[in-house]
Amino acid sequence: MPFDKPSTTPPDRQLQSYWRLLAVGLDPDRPTPELYGVIHEAEKDVPLMVDDRIVFFTDPARAPELIQKYGGPWVTDPMDVEKPSFWCDVAQALHFLSAGGIDTTASVVSAVNVLLDLVKASGTEIEDRRRRALYAIADYCTVSKDLTKYLEEVGDYSSDELVDAVLCCAVVHRCCGREGADLVVEDREH
Repeated sequence: MPFDKPSTTPPDRQLQSYWRLLAVGLDPDRPTPELYGVIHEAEKDVPLMVDDRIVFFTDPARAPELIQKYGGPWVTDPMDVEKPSFWCDVAQALHFLSAGGIDTTASVVSAVNVLLDLVKASGTEIEDRRRRALYAIADYCTVSKDLTKYLEEVGDYSSDELVDAVLCCAVVHRCCGREGADLVVEDREH
């Protein structure tokens, strides 16, 4: 999936709370994300939720409408949802965690950080070793883009462990949506 540079926000706007668009890519052969969500970016970043379930949707143009419908006490906060500010390209992250390489687009750290935030917001529990693996690779990718070096020389977790941890987060959210446990995929007006 091609990486489209996230929107940039002037520093003076970063002090105020904003709704920001999240893009989630799961299929490496698809040129556009499968799912979108919105994050209320403030002192504590929180995804748009309904009844403690994360709201995902397939048409990014629906973001303002869904914020108006479900935004609760933050419904009047400004929106920056024309273009994704957060990019969770699971497919690209899995590629780098499997094969190594230089992650020039920061796909691993972006995907892992979003997944960790979604897991935390949903209240989903993941195994402690998986959580530690995700935090370790996110910390590493904050200072280095060389995934080959992590996997072959300096990392505490193997490629298999990292892939497992990412898949655990992605699959939990994708599958639970079908079962109604942790997310809502809303494609049309009810």
